Amino acid sequence: MMTDHTSRKLTWKDYLVVASLLFGLFFGAGNLIFPLHLGQLAGANWGTAAVGFLITGVLLPLLSVLAVAITPLATEIFPIKSYLHLSSTW
Repeated sequence: MMTDHTSRKLTWKDYLVVASLLFGLFFGAGNLIFPLHLGQLAGANWGTAAVGFLITGVLLPLLSVLAVAITPLATEIFPIKSYLHLSSTW
């Protein structure tokens, strides 16, 4: 018998666990070393390189997590739509 996870409020411990798992998922050696190397190679164009890295290293992974979170199957596991106040017509 499955328990109803939609009526349970998340505790700070739950938020901490989810945050640490997402951090571990997306942060790796490439995110530690690559931006420095990219900045050195970009030279005077470091601003453009930084924006490109932020788009591909921050925005796209964030959008992928949100896309997975709002799919119907994922909402049965973790109801993020109710926390984001998104439409339930999806």
